[in-house]
Amino acid sequence: MENNKIIGGVSVMGFIAPNSIYDTYPVIDPLYGIDGLRNVNTIDDMLLIPDERRRSGMIVGVNGGSKFFKLKNIEWTGELTDWDEIQILLVKNNKPEIISIDKEKPNGIIDGINKKFTLDFYPIHNSEHLFLNGVLQENGELLDYIIDGKLIIFNEAPFKNMRLLCSYRTN
Repeated sequence: MENNKIIGGVSVMGFIAPNSIYDTYPVIDPLYGIDGLRNVNTIDDMLLIPDERRRSGMIVGVNGGSKFFKLKNIEWTGELTDWDEIQILLVKNNKPEIISIDKEKPNGIIDGINKKFTLDFYPIHNSEHLFLNGVLQENGELLDYIIDGKLIIFNEAPFKNMRLLCSYRTN
């Protein structure tokens, strides 16, 4: 074997391809090939990341970065319960970037019984405008609903087939 001394070089006895298109799980831990920031199209794609490529605390962006999830420090089941949804703060010119969400359909069943609905993001305090069948609802314990983080709790459950939309600002 030749004794070539190249400054900053490393002797390798095989093929190395750090930019390989065949590694679909980019990593920040090259020793083990796991972890890092990963972006996928759907939550189902996120759930398919193999255990060998997972490490507690890794972050995965879903649907073009519209949602982000952090892997919990638990024994994984392969379900969404393995992950915590997290909020990423966008900063522009050293200030949090304000994003307007318009006409989001909150998550929850409208069946005349359910009173709880969840927004995709945390609204800035008092920025939300909640509409039930096109009528603006009033926020307050003795009024139509209260909001706690991303959770909307109605005083009276919306009737089946009603339409619920929320516009708000988030950062």
